[in-house]
Amino acid sequence: MFTQHQPALVALIGPSGSGKSTIARSFPRGWRFELDAFRELVAGDGGDQASTPDALAVFNPALDARLRRQLPVVIDATSVEPVHRMALARRARDHRMKAVAIVCRTPLETCQDRQRGRSATRQVPDPTIAWQHAGVPTVQQLQDDEGFAAAYYADELDLMGVLLRRSAQAQPDPFASVRAAFGDDLADVFTWHPDPDPGAGFDTGIFAVAGQELVVRWYDDGDPCDHHWQARTACPDGCPGPAWVRVTSAADLLTVYCGNLPDDEPWCDGDECDADGTEG
Repeated sequence: MFTQHQPALVALIGPSGSGKSTIARSFPRGWRFELDAFRELVAGDGGDQASTPDALAVFNPALDARLRRQLPVVIDATSVEPVHRMALARRARDHRMKAVAIVCRTPLETCQDRQRGRSATRQVPDPTIAWQHAGVPTVQQLQDDEGFAAAYYADELDLMGVLLRRSAQAQPDPFASVRAAFGDDLADVFTWHPDPDPGAGFDTGIFAVAGQELVVRWYDDGDPCDHHWQARTACPDGCPGPAWVRVTSAADLLTVYCGNLPDDEPWCDGDECDADGTEG
């Protein structure tokens, strides 16, 4: 459809709940312009429709800056009004780029049902979705009347293949296990470093911010059902230690950082410690 070397502006078109954001995930994160994300940026709530003018005041200059650099863009917004779609197509042409449309023709009932599980601020009323659904154009209309160089129905594209091929080529995330246990923000301040005792079977790392540190280690004994994160803490018997305690979440890390213990027994690696050196 298009690549980094053949950039285009891709407009995802469909009512709320039609699956546009899922489709956007088929493309690299840096390509995606999601209006909800800009609402979150300016108002702290991606579902705050009243913040849309302020969100667009940030969205539009950022979009123009990217297009000026001839970089691919995927626009994740409903785009069910012709005036908005044609403005996107014109914008692409102004920057000598192709405008491509991907149309989500999800059944109305499915779009409405998907609202039920959303937070209150992100739920769109059924009549609004019905109006949006009625405004979804055909691919022929987009190409013949609205200035798009190409248009496709999402269900006729191999978007799963696009996502799988991109993911297969990506480098593994060395912090995947950290993110899974403790979240993105803590993973961003985490550094792996070699264990001082390689024979012990641990991978050791540090969470560090402005001189404050928290040391953790990961032990893989081959049991997929066991949890392997341990945080360093003071030995309960007073020896130099170090002692370790099982942690399973950011809340556990906070407990250890504050000098307390999660709901588990610590154990000590100190050679001269009388404490049980086995996992509690």
